[in-house]
Amino acid sequence: MRLTVVGCAGSFAGPDSPASSYLVRAEHAGRTWNLLLDLGNGALGPLQRHVDLAEVDAVLVSHLHPDHCADILGLYVTRRYRPEGPLPHRMPVYGPAGTAERLALMYHGLEPGGMDGEFDVLVVTDAQPFTVGPFTVTPYAVEHPVEAYGYRVEADGAVLAYTGDTDDCPNLDPLLAGADLALLDAAFVDGRDATRGIHLTGSRAAAAAVRAGGVGRLVLTHIPAWNDPEVCRAQAAEVWGARVELARSGWTTEVGALPRETDLLDRAAARRMWDEYVATVPDLVDLEMPVVEWFGDSPELADELLAFVLSGTKRATAGLVAEYTAEHEPLPRVGDHWVVCDGSGAPRAVLRAVELRVGPLSSVDERFAWDEGEYERTLESWLRNHRAYWRRSCARIGVEFSDDLEVCFERFRVVWPPELADA
Repeated sequence: MRLTVVGCAGSFAGPDSPASSYLVRAEHAGRTWNLLLDLGNGALGPLQRHVDLAEVDAVLVSHLHPDHCADILGLYVTRRYRPEGPLPHRMPVYGPAGTAERLALMYHGLEPGGMDGEFDVLVVTDAQPFTVGPFTVTPYAVEHPVEAYGYRVEADGAVLAYTGDTDDCPNLDPLLAGADLALLDAAFVDGRDATRGIHLTGSRAAAAAVRAGGVGRLVLTHIPAWNDPEVCRAQAAEVWGARVELARSGWTTEVGALPRETDLLDRAAARRMWDEYVATVPDLVDLEMPVVEWFGDSPELADELLAFVLSGTKRATAGLVAEYTAEHEPLPRVGDHWVVCDGSGAPRAVLRAVELRVGPLSSVDERFAWDEGEYERTLESWLRNHRAYWRRSCARIGVEFSDDLEVCFERFRVVWPPELADA
């Protein structure tokens, strides 16, 4: 079971994310099933980066506030007015009582029959499970000013728990218990938001997960643009006692698997390292926080490759352009910085790009292989190791590997900390 965060902004679409929407996918009966948890305002556009809208199998609506359901109206348009004609089947939409009526009221000028021709709207009941393809879904009534539900989604032996919008309440216990990954509302901030019965804070979200027991990964979401996500994370971490993750638009992860590398990075410590560096270079004061990442695709490989940097041999790196595209990240530019971490996620150095070239993998030369500074430092060993690595990357992003794939070849300098910095 795979989770993609389409949108995670709380209460309204933010500059970096649309409002709430989460795509859950699993393989079953020879095809991929696509389940949506909410479809808030702004989410329909980026959703199309991840799935053909005609292949959405069902939408689960947590509650009827527009930041969780408004873009269902756009989904209706894509199903009803397709140039090829309406889709031949109705798609299930599960939600609280009144979902069908609310959606119809939100769409002025509906044709006769309303949305019934495209959507089969089904009312959920507290603690009564239902199935959608490979997914077993159990709704749990939660605490919000309107009728609202969290959803527990199970498939392939993995469990995803999504609270929707809620404050702490007894039903969070069965919703969260034993979940491999828990997506928890954290729209409120301790010490600022005293009103109860609407949203969780980071600390209350973590306390609910601890109380429920057995939660594998704690992911905070529904954080409004006016909140500092790192404050929410820090408040949760004080209670959780382990790594707290933050949802972000476009992020995909396996439910039931160990976190990917980007989930393990200590971004708060990276921010401190970046601030220390910037304090010594006045011209950089206004720069935004750079990329935080590690080398490779595992903690072990991260440590192995970082050792070449720290020893002074590695001053170049290379990345598939297709990976940047798949992860919706821009290619680096000369002058860009990034904070590199070790296999534990701890930041170890700040790097600065000094030379970039994009070309086919086959265009690499002996000089670049030497500057990348890994292992034998020969062109032969570079090609052998990078082909093996990029075959894994291509399998992950669904691209066929070949030596014709474009690669971003980058040379860099170490600029921080002072004891490691290049002259």
